[in-house]
Amino acid sequence: MTESSRLVTFYSREMGKVKGVAKGVGRPRSRLGGKVELFNLIEADFYKKETTELGILSGAHLINDFKGISEEPRRYGFGSAWCEVLDRASQPEEPHPDIFDLTYDFLDKLRSARPEAAGLLFWSALFKFITVSGYAPGLEACVSCGTEIETDRLMISFQRGGLVCPKCVEPDEPIMPITRETLDLLDRMLASPLAQLALAEINPKTGRQAAEVVLSLGAYHIGLPRNLKSFKFLDKLTDSGKPGR
Repeated sequence: MTESSRLVTFYSREMGKVKGVAKGVGRPRSRLGGKVELFNLIEADFYKKETTELGILSGAHLINDFKGISEEPRRYGFGSAWCEVLDRASQPEEPHPDIFDLTYDFLDKLRSARPEAAGLLFWSALFKFITVSGYAPGLEACVSCGTEIETDRLMISFQRGGLVCPKCVEPDEPIMPITRETLDLLDRMLASPLAQLALAEINPKTGRQAAEVVLSLGAYHIGLPRNLKSFKFLDKLTDSGKPGR
């Protein structure tokens, strides 16, 4: 690979996650200049042999650069975190059109979202990602006995994938207590479109607890690391003395 070329990872509708070489992208007059960038949606000329790990990107047409994400720190941080999710939680060359569409929807709403709404958008999109991947949590009743939980003592078992009632909790079973408000927010995050969630006002404490539930589900079921690099960037941002997430 020459100095003017770059190793890149794409997420595509047709092929899922693929890796390739953007040849000559670093040259001043390269046809790929300004197109092979983070967040950009492109239509690409991409060639790959079945016997090789890397393909070749020889041409690209920019469709959408989602301008606005990189211009604001929180939008950039959560946008970068989403790219890490795609890279870490997707298997190579396994197409998943629903996840591609979810990615487009997330970036489209993120680019114009209020900075303080970026976190809710990200965690909601990740919750939908986990569900689309086949790990929809049971939030209506106890996942073991089916009993509707009417008390405010709510517990989630990540191993069993949803709510468990006090009678079904095993000794020493790792569970996470949540409030009724957090359960209601989790329901909204799954059921509501991202465009609606971008306008929502939530209690910060409830939002943090919902984010912890989603992150824990992602870690358990799709192998998502809890310490994404983008989180370190977000933790450096402050809002009235509180962590940026």
